[in-house]
Amino acid sequence: MHEELISKKELLSKTNISYGQLYRWKRKNIIPEEWFIKKSVSTGQETFFPRDKILERINIILELKDDASLDELANKFTNKTIVKNIKRSYLITREIVSELVLNRFEEFMGTSEEYDDNILFSLLIYNELIKSGLMSNEEIKNISMQASKDYSKIIKSDYNLIIKRKLGVCFHYVTKEKEELINDNEAKVIYIIELSKIMEVLE
Repeated sequence: MHEELISKKELLSKTNISYGQLYRWKRKNIIPEEWFIKKSVSTGQETFFPRDKILERINIILELKDDASLDELANKFTNKTIVKNIKRSYLITREIVSELVLNRFEEFMGTSEEYDDNILFSLLIYNELIKSGLMSNEEIKNISMQASKDYSKIIKSDYNLIIKRKLGVCFHYVTKEKEELINDNEAKVIYIIELSKIMEVLE
């Protein structure tokens, strides 16, 4: 008898959680990695989960999350040591970022053999903006550093990073909508990043 599955899109809609939350719970081993099932569909690849197991687990997490830390929740569900960080060598060997980009990032963020969630988040934004070629190194550096500082707030919901330029000055902000209610005709959109999906490359 086959286990009934639920798609990632349906799961996020049904439980009203963001992809960022789901990813963090996976990284903390609160949701087992083996529950993330990749399947080919007509539009490419999609992630599915064992329906009953994932819904029950998320309901428990949502009930307990205000009274327990993520590490405490992870300990509740598993006796394994929690792997919180990703090794520097892994980022390079898996070609998640190039060594050149990582070296440049470390010039202002510092060097480490392992990186935690908020630094990885900042690094992946830095990598994407460097590849875009649309901003100066200093502008990208400032955006990346701010992303690291604001990680804990940003990752809780599905935000977009909007980067604009007005009269030669680059500025950025986060919003839940890609379309703005008030449009400044003098400010040109340079780049948009869906922040809730930025760490999908680590799956």
